Amino acid sequence: MRYAQIFRYVLDMEASEYQAKFVDPYAEAISKVPGLIRKTWMADFDNGEFASFYLWEDKGSMESFMASSAIATVAAEPFLKDLVITAIPVAEDASAITRGI
Repeated sequence: MRYAQIFRYVLDMEASEYQAKFVDPYAEAISKVPGLIRKTWMADFDNGEFASFYLWEDKGSMESFMASSAIATVAAEPFLKDLVITAIPVAEDASAITRGI
């Protein structure tokens, strides 16, 4: 069964710093995480809203990532604040209709 995660957070940085400080140091490594189907980065600098959407092959892949040193490193960044993570199984039949998977 596939799993999805939504990460919501605040970033204490300027829009001009986002790519260099938050995306570039982590995106390539995240793209190689076993079991990750996709990660979508969301950023609304005008309203200070940030989120990421992860889609996983299975719960075990998601749990391995969450227990890894990589996620601990990102979570420890001083500019990342108020991180809230929600993990939910994917309703695959319904999602297939709307091209969600």
